[in-house]
Amino acid sequence: MFDPITAFFVASVAATGASVYSSEKSRSQTKKANRVQERVRQTQDARSRVAQVRQARMAQSQVLQSGATQGAMGSSAVQGGYSAIGSNAENNIQFINQVDTMQQAISRRMESASNWSGAASAFSGVASITGSMAGSGKPTTKAPVTAGGTSNSNIGID
Repeated sequence: MFDPITAFFVASVAATGASVYSSEKSRSQTKKANRVQERVRQTQDARSRVAQVRQARMAQSQVLQSGATQGAMGSSAVQGGYSAIGSNAENNIQFINQVDTMQQAISRRMESASNWSGAASAFSGVASITGSMAGSGKPTTKAPVTAGGTSNSNIGID
């Protein structure tokens, strides 16, 4: 039915195909996991933003309460403290947004790397099949290896 070379070639093609398929499935699952991880990160960032606003409002309320207790509600000290707290909260939220932007860029780069890795795996599989095809029809012409590890023709002994 099949000669040994054809059987080897068919097995090589099947193994390479299975390897490419497995690599693609792995890349696909990694991509899905990265999307879920991105949603988790975005949810955490949103919660951090809300926490910043909540903390700022609590601190501003304390400043207003303190100003009212001391009878200095309209003073520049109360107004300045109130504004500084709002400004700090805004800076913290802006920092969270900057980190979020960088993490999104990292995520896009990792996805791109995964895509290129999948393509490399596929091309490697094709190269393996091609190499099997190229090597399957040629008989080997190498001289036998002696106990010393070299062939006689390489050291001048015939």
